[in-house]
Amino acid sequence: MGIEISTNDKKIDICKKVKDSPDFEEEFVRGCLEEIVRQREELKAQAEAVELKAQAEAAELKRTEALRQEREFELEKMRISNAAEVNSVTSTRSENSKNRLSLKILMQKFDAQVSDISMYLALFERQARTAGIEETEWVPQLISLLHLDLAQIIIKEPEEKMQDYLNVKEILLDRFKMKPETFRLKFTQHQRKPGALWRELVFELRNYLDGWLDGLEVRDFKI
Repeated sequence: MGIEISTNDKKIDICKKVKDSPDFEEEFVRGCLEEIVRQREELKAQAEAVELKAQAEAAELKRTEALRQEREFELEKMRISNAAEVNSVTSTRSENSKNRLSLKILMQKFDAQVSDISMYLALFERQARTAGIEETEWVPQLISLLHLDLAQIIIKEPEEKMQDYLNVKEILLDRFKMKPETFRLKFTQHQRKPGALWRELVFELRNYLDGWLDGLEVRDFKI
């Protein structure tokens, strides 16, 4: 266009020189600007579409993975239950054990928001003994009372450890940081709840004392 631009020219000066040039075609420039704007909007729309698609794919992948984990969990529960049934058939059991009840009927599922895991396990053991359920069958019974995240911790253990109730109990206590010091504090600070029976308090205190002593591996009180 034959426009002379100096180093001192500012943007507004350059624009004025372009408009004042005899070769300046306003319609052509307007068309170019509109095309630039259109292309930018098109690129922006494409980028947004790509992002939305990526988000949808990520959500679908997450949902699929959750379903896969849930299916694996259910299959593992079935495998554990079947293994327990096989062991039950080949072992010598009492008549009560043969006609045992499911503890899901007798106990609510464990809720970490309202229950103490050590107390819940103590109640579980008491109910299992009362129902005549042998200890070899406690793990599948317990898994049926746990939420998915806790049950998955157990079923990821090697099979021989997963079938061992004492090992499972230790895993759960460790998961909730129930150390000897925790049991000691609960034992020394625990009080009877309003309306609770004294025998309930005795049961709770005995549970905390046992947890404290077991954690310290105290077997007797001989000096």
